[in-house]
Amino acid sequence: MGCVLSKPIVNGIEQDYETRLQVVHLDARNADNRAIAAQIGVQMTPTYVLFDAQGSEVWRAMGVFSRPQFDVIVATLGVEVPQK
Repeated sequence: MGCVLSKPIVNGIEQDYETRLQVVHLDARNADNRAIAAQIGVQMTPTYVLFDAQGSEVWRAMGVFSRPQFDVIVATLGVEVPQK
């Protein structure tokens, strides 16, 4: 299951980027969250969506991807990548 494989990656992103990005986890399986997931166009899980400070979507990916891939994406968007 992609969500299970992605959880440690997302948790690491949340921890390492805590002062640079706001990370929001949305469990699309939860009935209370389905409307939000539909509103932002979640068609499968995991789905990752990055919004800029104005709330405009700037990047989207579906499926599992690696932390190095994420770091490259956010760097191209001007976010400082934390040093490990």
